Amino acid sequence: MSHVDDERIARVRSTWALAAADPDRTARTFYGNLFRHDPTTKPLFVHDLDLQGRKLTQMLAFVIDHLDDAEVLMPAAEYLARRHVGYGVTEAQYASVGAALFETLRQLLGPALQPEDSAAWATTYAGLSGAMVKAAYHA
Repeated sequence: MSHVDDERIARVRSTWALAAADPDRTARTFYGNLFRHDPTTKPLFVHDLDLQGRKLTQMLAFVIDHLDDAEVLMPAAEYLARRHVGYGVTEAQYASVGAALFETLRQLLGPALQPEDSAAWATTYAGLSGAMVKAAYHA
């Protein structure tokens, strides 16, 4: 990996650690943002939203822990993407998830989220969500 990748991953990990310090708040904030950004996503969550929130933060922790290990991360992410098709997730909703995630980080971290951190998250999310969309909808 390059120095740029190492720095990007370090930024994502350090800001995620701040958000993950209160995973319930992070999940509640994320879902509030997601449903406001894209009301079409709300019917996808008919079960216990608290349980779903725990799954969300655990999944994000796994992804972030494995950003430097594509051999583990990519098969897991692609499998998750294919499973989400069965839940009714559309390709367009990946953009909504990204927007909700970025807004959540801004709300929770405030000035602790530097522009370079936001750029690191944007690059990371774009790469991962692009691979997931390709695996789920264009394979």
